[in-house]
This record gives sequence, structure tokens and C-alpha cells, in this order.
Amino acid sequence: MAPPTMAREWNEFAKSYSVPSPSSIQEFRAQKLERMLKTQGFLKDPNFAVLAIGAKVENTQITLPEVAGHKFGLRIYRPARETAATLPIMLYFHGGYWCAGDANSEDFGCRAIVARGTDIIILSFEYRLIPEVKWHTVFSDAEYAMKWAALNASSYGGDTSKGFLIGGADAGAHLAAICAVRARDKYPNIKLTGQNLIVPTFMVWPDEKIPESWRSRLSSHTENADAPVLNQKLFEMFLSALNVPEDEQRKGENFPTWADLKGLPPAYLPMDECDPIRDHGFLYAELLRDAGVLTRTDYYRGLPNMFVQFPELPMTAIAGFHLSAAIKWLLQERK
Repeated sequence: MAPPTMAREWNEFAKSYSVPSPSSIQEFRAQKLERMLKTQGFLKDPNFAVLAIGAKVENTQITLPEVAGHKFGLRIYRPARETAATLPIMLYFHGGYWCAGDANSEDFGCRAIVARGTDIIILSFEYRLIPEVKWHTVFSDAEYAMKWAALNASSYGGDTSKGFLIGGADAGAHLAAICAVRARDKYPNIKLTGQNLIVPTFMVWPDEKIPESWRSRLSSHTENADAPVLNQKLFEMFLSALNVPEDEQRKGENFPTWADLKGLPPAYLPMDECDPIRDHGFLYAELLRDAGVLTRTDYYRGLPNMFVQFPELPMTAIAGFHLSAAIKWLLQERK
């Protein structure tokens, strides 16, 4: 299969975007920080006024009972319009492939959800990062944050009986999917009602460990090996840094493609075409449907991994509308 052709708008934008692929976690963090700071500057642009004024944003810190001596960053998004009613919540995990990022990583996406008419409170949680902590610590941070959100939603104007979504982007989507599996299996009192899994990565290991029936459905790793923004070599660097022991790699509570997916809440999965992890989302959506889980997808042809980090692209605003609509759909479809 021939590699996909980049969309015209990306090709035009790429003429001014020529950042070399990072060769280390430190370089990746520096590039991501630079991009996040630039993105925040767009909030002063009148063209993005709806995102600046349509959401009330508060930054705070929380502690988790299971983690002594650490304060976690938390960004809270609420609709700017006043309401006396309690609202559903979404616990959100930022992207950055387990090793980078913070609440700024998908700030525009979270703002777009509430600014474009979705009545929801978003709690964007800043988990600890590898390699400063081990892989299982990152996963546990997400699980403990879910427990915390279930207990404390009312303190922030939330009501989980109206909807309790879990979400994130790339590695954050992976953490959200972990939470969905662990909530079902370990916490009967936590009732998640939807999954927002943006450009998800679900950890596909070397070919010899992949079921034969999956192989033809994971061509994006070779098809997009040299894609811009995220290429296969860079993705493998992140996997190496995560450093998960072999005996943990196919446990469903760690990597949900290996889990029994029956009984999980409805899921929204948008994917980018020119992206080595593209087929993770398509495969997982298919596995969810086979398990009887309601799914919805969007597909952005000709665009690279997490193109929405570039507000300059016209498609980024369109993706924001799609995201807001999908969150409304998840709230409507809750069990």
C-alpha cells in the first residue's frame, strides 16, 4: 500500500515548520514545551476569542491518598456561561507519550469542548512522567486520579450520575483506556459512562507477539514509518523509555487491546492518517465493537499525528467542533 498523501493545508504549513525529529526524551520535551507556549499565544488572537472567553479555567493542585508527599497539577475547565446546576465531568490525561507534556498540551481541545456548547466540567490531570518514575507509577497515577475524581467531583460542581467520562490523547488516551478497564474490574462503585480516546496508542509490540489476525490491520507502522511529527523511530524511542517488562506487556489492565472489553462504556476515537499509530485506534474500535461496545470515530485524512497542536491549520478548528459533538454524544449515550 502506498503511503498516504499529505493534505494540502499540511503541505503548505510544513513549509514553515521544519523541526527535526528529536533524538532524546529531553529534545522531545523541549520541542513540546516550545509548541505549547506558542499555542497559548493564540489565545490573544481575535480569531480564537471563543476559546479564550468561552471557558473558565482554573489551575490548582491536589494530593492523592495513595501518593505521599506529591502534589499533582490539575486544570479545571468550566463553561463560561453561568449555571446553578451541577454538571457531568470528564477526567482528562494529556498527551506526550508518557514522558512529556502537561495541562497545556491539549488546552485548546479542552477549551473547545466547553466553549462550543457542551455542559461539562473537565479535570485535566498532570500525572508523573517517565523516566523520572517507572511505567507502573504513571499507570497507577491515572487510576488513583480516577478514584479521586469519583469521590471529589461534587467539590468542583460535578455530578458523576449525570456523566463520568474518561479521556486523553495519545498516551493519555492509553491511560484513559486503562482506567476504563480497571474501573470495571476493580471498582464496582465507579461508573464510567464514556471514553474519549484521541489518537490513541495501545502498545503494539513486535510482530511475533501480535495475533495473526491483527497484523494486516496494523500497516500504519510501516506505511507511515517516516511520517512528520511522529515517525516509527521516535515511537520506538518512547516504548523503550517506558520499559515495560515482557510479562506485563500483554496484561489487559496495562494494555487494553489484550483485555476482555465487554461491558466497557461507549468510546469516541478520532485518528490521523499520516501517523504510525493510526491503526491502533482503528483496531481498538473494532475490538470494542466486537465486544458490544458502542463506538464513534473520526478520521483526518492526509494529516499527521496530533495535528491539532497546530492552531494555524484550518482543520484544527473543525476537529474542535467534532470533538465537542462527540462529547455530547458520549453524554447522551451513557448507560
